[in-house]
Amino acid sequence: MLNNAPPAALRTACLGLALAAAGLAGAQTAAPTTKDIVLMRVSTAQPAAAAEVRPGDAMAVSVLLESADGSLSPRGTDFAFRTGDRLRVKVVASRTGKVWLFNTTPDGVLQSAPVWQGEVRQGQELITPRMRLEGRSGVDQLHVVLEPTEPTPPNAYVWLRDWIAIDKAASASAPASADKTAQSKDIRLDVQNTATATYLLNPVGRGLVTTVQISHR
Repeated sequence: MLNNAPPAALRTACLGLALAAAGLAGAQTAAPTTKDIVLMRVSTAQPAAAAEVRPGDAMAVSVLLESADGSLSPRGTDFAFRTGDRLRVKVVASRTGKVWLFNTTPDGVLQSAPVWQGEVRQGQELITPRMRLEGRSGVDQLHVVLEPTEPTPPNAYVWLRDWIAIDKAASASAPASADKTAQSKDIRLDVQNTATATYLLNPVGRGLVTTVQISHR
């Protein structure tokens, strides 16, 4: 009887090719990450007019941590910053708009006066001046806000205050394992943190916020 089965080495090679093909197909069909979408949306190669008409907002935020020799190291906004750290905030957004920095003090009071404000242009870096938060024991929160364009709020402070209230209510009512990126039909954030940046996408409404925490001892 003729044995038409391929040699073991050939069978192994065929299996390897099949697995490689399956992996390639999986890679081709994998959904883009939040980072992928944000980088595409904030690219300067995308015309500003196209960014304006697409729904939602996208923003990449890096906190530049200054070392003793003056060099800057980018960190995501979820990095554990400490009292006395010298920081700059770098923002790149999918549209032109106002960027505001607000502070919630260690005793939980959101200050109505901004720490800083400026304007970011679509696809261009905006870097704040150096800042340094020092204080008593507790945690300072530095909120980085891309002001929404619609619906137009009374001001960025009111929008942020309402967003924090909605976020707290959602966190209190949702199970510990629930996805808490969805806050409301107008305030919904998809967030991806990396070692060097935080990527934010609001695919439904407009406006974005991410929070840097500075711990004091």
